[in-house]
Amino acid sequence: MKLLKLTAFVITTLILIYSEASAISVSVRSSKDYYFTTKILREMKPMITNFRTDENQKAMDSLMKNFEEATLEHYGTNYDTSAMKYYNLKLEIIKLLESVCNLYLERTKEILTATALDNNVIEIFITYDKNSGYASYFNKPFDPLKDVKPYDEKFTAKDYHFFFDSQKVESYLRNGHFNYSEAKRFFNDPEVAFIKSRKKIKPDQLNYIIERYINTIQACRTAKQLALEIYKIKNEFNTGAIQNKYDLRKDQITPIFDDRIPEKFKVDAIDNIKMLYPVELERRKKTAALNNK
Repeated sequence: MKLLKLTAFVITTLILIYSEASAISVSVRSSKDYYFTTKILREMKPMITNFRTDENQKAMDSLMKNFEEATLEHYGTNYDTSAMKYYNLKLEIIKLLESVCNLYLERTKEILTATALDNNVIEIFITYDKNSGYASYFNKPFDPLKDVKPYDEKFTAKDYHFFFDSQKVESYLRNGHFNYSEAKRFFNDPEVAFIKSRKKIKPDQLNYIIERYINTIQACRTAKQLALEIYKIKNEFNTGAIQNKYDLRKDQITPIFDDRIPEKFKVDAIDNIKMLYPVELERRKKTAALNNK
């Protein structure tokens, strides 16, 4: 009889310990999911604002609604429910982020291609070497009666600075393409495809996919910014005109005012530093209106 009572006591104790440990485990998981999804949604907000479509805005609204529901359950210590809701939320995040990654990859390729073509980048770093014989033509006064210009309509005297900036241009182009390659590697990670193929995916595996997609977007941003820096070097002579146009000091030329960058790529320059394109557009309108008074 004593043995039976002891056995029953031990079993009951083990059940209570397991139940308590299980509850702690679920609460810890819910807390981790809360902080993780909070961080990710904060990262995503500028992306959706800057490259808004009806479809991705609708998806983002759904994410925010479902995050609110999961978080209220978490605050209320209903951890089983909140953990399940956070799990489903992360599945939604993956779906939207995959679409956003494709958009970023497309824009990165477009900007890298346009940069090389618009700015004659390859020809610049081949031709403009400060140690080359070509540079000697610019190091002496030009006599229109005797001398012949070593440049044509493609390159003019104002491009002399390339003798000092050509290596920087080459570096930006090379590193831009490298980061684009890294972005594609993150996006096409075989581990992501393997995880997606599984019938049952663990919460940490969902986190891995989400982080891979965020890495993709960050690499795209880096690649795009490197490409846009080439436009800024190429059009450096426009800086004074920009300052006069908007009545700004040089250190006040933020991307929306930086006319060295093509207008169609300003949204990317703004997004690269996680600012909001619609807000910046309004700021430029107000600045222009004040200057026209």
